[in-house]
Amino acid sequence: MTTQHILGWLLIAGVLSGFVFQRSRLCFVSALRDLFLFRALRMTRAMLLLFLLTVTGGATLQAVRGVLVEGFPGPTPAGALAGGAIFAVGMVLAGSCIAGAFWRLGEGQLSQLAVLAGVLAGTWLYVNLPFLTTVTVQETFNAWIAVGLLLLGLMAVAAWERRQPRVGEELPGARRLSWVRAPWAPELGAVVMAVLLVTFMALTGTGWGVSRAFLLTDLSAAAYAGGLLIGGFLGARLGREFRVRGPGGRAPTVIRLLGGVLMGYGARVGWGCTIGAVMTGMVNLSLHPWYWMLGAMLGAWVGAELLRRFMYQYL
Repeated sequence: MTTQHILGWLLIAGVLSGFVFQRSRLCFVSALRDLFLFRALRMTRAMLLLFLLTVTGGATLQAVRGVLVEGFPGPTPAGALAGGAIFAVGMVLAGSCIAGAFWRLGEGQLSQLAVLAGVLAGTWLYVNLPFLTTVTVQETFNAWIAVGLLLLGLMAVAAWERRQPRVGEELPGARRLSWVRAPWAPELGAVVMAVLLVTFMALTGTGWGVSRAFLLTDLSAAAYAGGLLIGGFLGARLGREFRVRGPGGRAPTVIRLLGGVLMGYGARVGWGCTIGAVMTGMVNLSLHPWYWMLGAMLGAWVGAELLRRFMYQYL
């Protein structure tokens, strides 16, 4: 498959991803932030399901075809932990990850421009002031052990949710909405995203990534990022949710900008973001995303505490 073909497929994958993210509101930030701030596990459950399906799909494809992407590297465990932690603090402050900033911009949230500007600045800081030297390693894990642990995690979340009081109610007329206009459950978004990613990697032998677009030299990441923007727009238009919203006040803009800087820097330290480091890495059965997510859990807790103690009044 030629480079032009792969770029075209990455653009299409980005459009589909942006559409699914927008309709389902599937969100890494909510999965971690809401866990620490509100003890809400709905999005955490959806993310565990996404991880379970991507690992299972990757293990199945590896059994049939061997390693999906030759030599999938990642930073040392310390680099992945640090990168994930820095990135997660940033995404909690920003209110979105890098992929989320693109599709939310597509649905009209101009506040995401500050986030993306911050990511660009953070990437520049890493390239020009490399405080951490990234050493790469290649480590894999036993997929079926991971599947078992993820299943246990899903069962634990389900048990917790059964003990919580039910809140909210169904919107009047929601059942009469078409499948396009009606909001999707995050769990449905997780299933569709896993199928899209595993299928894409099976057909092309390459994964997705978005953070490297800010290096201004990676056309594949730029194609996927552009697709996310378009997909977010299409999802919002078809769901009749598109509305241009201003960037907000000065203080929220500064907080989002700071969050973006941390994400841009953390993505380079940890070799990727929630899409490239975590989702693609899990299909490749790399240990890298697991180190990264451990760091992200710590970083999300720190970010949630910063919001709760110092920044809520400004948002």
